[in-house]
Amino acid sequence: MTASTTARASTAVRRRVAHRWMLTSGLSAAGLVGVYVVAVLTPTGQAMEDSILRSVDGDTLLQSGSALDAISPSALMLVVGVTMLVAFARRRPGAALQAGALVIGATVTTQVLKIVVPRPELTGDVYANSFPSGHTTVAVAAMFAVLTAFGRRSRPVVYVVATAFAAIVAEQTVAYGWHRCSDVVGACAVALLWLGVVRGVAARYTGDRRGRDESVGSKAHGVTSGVLGLALVVCLAASGATWGIGIGSDMSVTTSTGDGVLMGARLAAAGVVLVTGWLAWKLDRRL
Repeated sequence: MTASTTARASTAVRRRVAHRWMLTSGLSAAGLVGVYVVAVLTPTGQAMEDSILRSVDGDTLLQSGSALDAISPSALMLVVGVTMLVAFARRRPGAALQAGALVIGATVTTQVLKIVVPRPELTGDVYANSFPSGHTTVAVAAMFAVLTAFGRRSRPVVYVVATAFAAIVAEQTVAYGWHRCSDVVGACAVALLWLGVVRGVAARYTGDRRGRDESVGSKAHGVTSGVLGLALVVCLAASGATWGIGIGSDMSVTTSTGDGVLMGARLAAAGVVLVTGWLAWKLDRRL
């Protein structure tokens, strides 16, 4: 095979991978719009999610837990700095730029969406708009930055820890009434959209199809996939069981059923993050 043939084949591979990452971004954008339309722009969606908000105990409403308190502007800059520093230390300046662009781009996108997308009052209840969740966006984007910046030896462990933390953040936003489940889904969609953008650009315009130079070994990748997959299955199964026990036979939420429904929603929020983390891990290996 001649050098020119090899170069053409490499270019074709990069373009194909870039297209797949951009398709990931496009599907994430579609999911973002879809959950907004269903959960925010319909009376049924608003009524269901606001009923969960009403089930939050008054003593804990808008309070915060340790995971939520860890998300702040200074923490955001720390995450960007650490992930970029790790990539630079590995002599991967492109990965450093991608990690920074991913976290900052996702965070800015979420804050803009909070301003420009309305939440019409369709049910008679007045609850402030919160779509998407800024805290969850930062946590999930940081999780994806780990996927980009860290090397193959440390990446599996750090990624699992980052995913667990992001899931706890999502769970706490619902537990304390800061956000609805749809806000968490929207945040995950925004972060995944930006992951697709930075990886797609890297694959299209550089020689690095994933924004990094090393793939995790098949055994380590399989173990990590299994851990994440088991966690999300347990979380979503527990959410469904708890929701089924807590919801009324007429699909209503009352004082007696509210605790069960709220717990189901909290587990569902964590499960959404786990699903997103598992999907990104699989895509990162496959594309």
